[in-house]
Amino acid sequence: MIRHTTVSLLGAGLLIATGLGAQPAWAAPPSNDNRVDAILVEPPKELQGTLVDATLETGTDTSYCANTDASVWYRFTAPKRGAIIVQLDAAGEMDATIDLFRQTRSKYEYTDCDDTDSKGVATIDNESLEPGATYAIRVGKEWGSVADTFALRVLIPSPAPEPPGKDLPAKGEKNSVDRLVNPGDAYHTYMREGRTMRLSLRVNQCTSLQVYGPGSSGFGGEGVMSLPCGGYSLFTPTESGRHFLVVRAGKSRDKQPYRLRVATANRDDTTPGIFIGNNSKVQGKVNGGIDFRDLYRFDVVRRSTLTLSVTGGPSLRLVREDGSAVSRGEYIERNVSAGRYYAAVQGDGKYTLKRISRTITSSKVRVNGKRTATMSPGSTVRLNLIVRPAVAGRGVIVLSRFDPIDGWQFARRYRVAVNNGRATVQFRPPSVGRYAIVGEYKGTSTAAASQAYASARFKVQEPLTD
Repeated sequence: MIRHTTVSLLGAGLLIATGLGAQPAWAAPPSNDNRVDAILVEPPKELQGTLVDATLETGTDTSYCANTDASVWYRFTAPKRGAIIVQLDAAGEMDATIDLFRQTRSKYEYTDCDDTDSKGVATIDNESLEPGATYAIRVGKEWGSVADTFALRVLIPSPAPEPPGKDLPAKGEKNSVDRLVNPGDAYHTYMREGRTMRLSLRVNQCTSLQVYGPGSSGFGGEGVMSLPCGGYSLFTPTESGRHFLVVRAGKSRDKQPYRLRVATANRDDTTPGIFIGNNSKVQGKVNGGIDFRDLYRFDVVRRSTLTLSVTGGPSLRLVREDGSAVSRGEYIERNVSAGRYYAAVQGDGKYTLKRISRTITSSKVRVNGKRTATMSPGSTVRLNLIVRPAVAGRGVIVLSRFDPIDGWQFARRYRVAVNNGRATVQFRPPSVGRYAIVGEYKGTSTAAASQAYASARFKVQEPLTD
């Protein structure tokens, strides 16, 4: 009995050790966990992948866009035009990166990268690959993120447009482009040498416009002018002939609608602009497209306080005659030097523009032409308010007398007319004592007010007697 029991216990222990107590094996990483096992992709191709249980290789298995703690690899041969689009859609809440490397035997040269946005989407859009060369794609899981699956697309964009394109209608063209199916549209229109044109490309993404001159055989390079993300600009051709306009899709997955227009510049679009007088207001309208901007000019004769305001939605851009920036916004108030200025009203909507310039003045007071004076009883004193530059308007001179116990006391206020920068009143002191004056120029619609803070003083005294 004892021996039989011992054998049974040993058998039970063996079962526990070899069966019920056995631990499960670790899950295997993805088959393309290492660079040497990169999955071969033949573009255009869409694949499903995973970063669950993926690891990092020792060495330089890193992303150039973010810190990562797992990766998988793919490789492909660059197409003939050297253009490729790699799109990554991460599932769940995984944050991920994609990196593109030029592979030469065992060496990997960084080319491009992107990390997922708030929607779990990342895109590499590169047109400068070496045709026929081998490139590696690294998909990485950002440090600390949950691991999940992903969709990977390696795509070849359609070729760019070639000359001559379509004739651009007088009212322009509304269309759309996208990076894969229709990466660009080409148009042509006649432009005359020296005639300034307006170009407008209204977009809601970073869709670009390039202009190429007469005789262009292709649309490579930057052309004679460009709008990198749409917008508005003036363009003056240096030669007459058929010019080509190429609208190109930005690096986005979405369809990119646009409105393209070309028109001759009018008087209110470029110099000399429309003159706006002082203390004037004008009304107008801009449309955010081909009539994006109205240009006004004005002169400041002396250093002045300038106020410009626009209401209705559009904004202001203020520049000097040499194009240097002064200010921008819907309301501008600042001191400016004498010179010629241009105010551009730009945007979309009806507007009212107001301009007020007031010459900056300075004031001082004098007694008989001096800052201090002494005189005998019965004398008459000239109280002077002097304004520079020599403007006209209204002024005030305030006279005070000095009490030896309680200090300065108000005596009298004179309201004066300033002519050619000067106003004078006569004052006959009623008794001996100390007196002082200060002054103020009230300003006009064209000259700013100023105060004479430094007083002028005079003393009325008689010989000392015992």
